[in-house]
Amino acid sequence: MSDSSTTHLDPAWRTSGDPSVLVFEQLVNAAVYIGTVAFGVHVAIFASCSYHYLRHSKKFPFLQQLYITMLFLLAGTTIVCNIYHNQLTWIDYRDYPGGPGAFIFEQQGFVSNTIGNSAGLVLAFMVDSVLIYRCFVVWNSNFYVIILPILMLISSTVMAVLQTIAASQPSSALWSARAVQFGTPYFSLSMATNMLVTVIIVSRLLIARRQIQRVMGPKHGKEYTGVTALLIESAMPPALVSIVLIALYSQQIPAQVLFYPLLPQVQAMAPQLIFIRVMRGRAWNKQTLTSNVSKDVQFASNPSGTLTSRKGHGLSQEKGSTINIGASDSYESRV
Repeated sequence: MSDSSTTHLDPAWRTSGDPSVLVFEQLVNAAVYIGTVAFGVHVAIFASCSYHYLRHSKKFPFLQQLYITMLFLLAGTTIVCNIYHNQLTWIDYRDYPGGPGAFIFEQQGFVSNTIGNSAGLVLAFMVDSVLIYRCFVVWNSNFYVIILPILMLISSTVMAVLQTIAASQPSSALWSARAVQFGTPYFSLSMATNMLVTVIIVSRLLIARRQIQRVMGPKHGKEYTGVTALLIESAMPPALVSIVLIALYSQQIPAQVLFYPLLPQVQAMAPQLIFIRVMRGRAWNKQTLTSNVSKDVQFASNPSGTLTSRKGHGLSQEKGSTINIGASDSYESRV
């Protein structure tokens, strides 16, 4: 018969202290687990992206592979640093004056945290740069569309550097008053950049869908403008996580810590999902609108000067005029 003392937990053994501090410790611990689970998903996406590069590329894209490898290593660095800081908090320095809660509040400037924060900063810059380039591609190399996102990216990067420096000071943290002075503008600019890029890309895809369907019918164009395409091409998940984080961070709500390890993983996965769509031939590129229409609709002339498609969509047009189907794409009739 087993000893009952091995199955009974005496309430007197529970950790004593300020309940709010204990809740914060639980949130910090849970945050690392959430980030680790997200990193596991990231591993699968990284492997899938690398597999598609090997399988579908005629010439191996070293630059793209180097890019996603750097994202993977940076995201892994943030998780490793978070795990190591948890080890310092609850194992290596459990007798720290004031307990683990005091260690968390007072030792955020520890070198491992500084490395992790710096890795997240570099990762965010790399991801936002690629997403801005996607805006450039989706809008047919229109430089004016990306001027504002570029300026916002530069501003947010400066704020992020200042926040990291402030958080790395002794007895400081990401949520300390000094770091928040730079952190709130950084997260706000980063979120605004993500949201702006999302709106720019989604608006272009929706405009393209309307143009394609107007020419070809309602069943066409869904591969490039469906729900999945809108979510992936616009990198919407990082934008949503950023919105939640900035809302909690600006109000200094403790639950904000749940999103620190999660955000770098979601950010790193966004461009890799786009690359996978590119390798599968499903992502938007500069020729998407032209090829999507010309592939399915072939115009034929008749004596009356009316253009008709072989799928039966009549397109009435005067001789020598142009059917505009995009910002810079058109088909001219040579009747």
